Amino acid sequence: MKFVIEVDNLTKSFGKNKVLQGVNLRLSKGESYVIIGGSGSGKSVLTKCILRLLEPNSGTIKFDGKDITNISQKELFKTRLKRGVLYQGGALFDSMNVIDNVSFGLVYGYGMPVKDAYKVAIEKLEAVDLSEDIAKIFPSELSGGMQKRVALARAIATDPNIIFFDEPTTGLDPITSGTINDLIVRCTKDMQISAISITHDINSLKHISDRVGLLYNGKIIWEGTNKELLKTDNPYIVQFINGNPNGPFTNQD
Repeated sequence: MKFVIEVDNLTKSFGKNKVLQGVNLRLSKGESYVIIGGSGSGKSVLTKCILRLLEPNSGTIKFDGKDITNISQKELFKTRLKRGVLYQGGALFDSMNVIDNVSFGLVYGYGMPVKDAYKVAIEKLEAVDLSEDIAKIFPSELSGGMQKRVALARAIATDPNIIFFDEPTTGLDPITSGTINDLIVRCTKDMQISAISITHDINSLKHISDRVGLLYNGKIIWEGTNKELLKTDNPYIVQFINGNPNGPFTNQD
C-alpha cells in the first residue's frame, strides 16, 4: 500500500526533555487520522515535526514516498504548497479581509493573479457553506465558528492532498462544533484529502476519525480504527475516552 505520510522512529528532545521517543505513523489517501493524548504529551510537537516547522532529532518523514527529513528549505517550500493547516485559533490575518485571507496561499505561494485567486477563494468559501457576501468582511467581525470556516476555506484553497487540524473545535459550542466536524468529514471523503488531527473533543474524535493513535511517553502506544476505539478495553483509552480520574494516566508511582 502506498502511503501519503510515513513517519519512522521520530524523536525530538528539548534539552533533557525527551518529547518524542520513536514515533511511527502511517496515513493513507483520504484517511482521517486523529492523534489523542494528555496535555503536554507531544501531539503538537509531533505535527510540527511532520511539517518540519520543528526539526526532529532523528527518524524519517516521507510525503508520497519522498523523504523530506533533510531536504533544503527551497524544496521544503514546494512540498508545503500541497499541505493545508487549520490552526487552533484559526490564525487568520487580522489586517486582511476574508477573501484576501483565503486567497493568500494562491497569490503568495503559487503566484496566481489576484483576480483568479479571488474566484478560487469564492469557490472555497462556498465549499464550507459561506457566501460571497462575507468576502470583504474582516475576521474580527465574524463569529468564532465563521472564523473557523474561513480558516478551513484557506486551508483547502490550494487543493492540498493533506490537511493538519489542530484542535478544530476548541472554543466552539456543540452545534458549531458539529458543523465543523461535518466539514472535516466532507473534506476527507468528498475531496479525498488526507487529514491528521489533534483533538481533546471526544465527540469530534468519534465523528471525524477513521483511525486513532494515542500518544503517551513519546510513543504511539495504541492505534486502531474508530470502531476499535469504542470497543477496546485498553486502560489508557478507557480512561481518556471516559475522562476517569483514576487510571494509568494518573495512577503513576
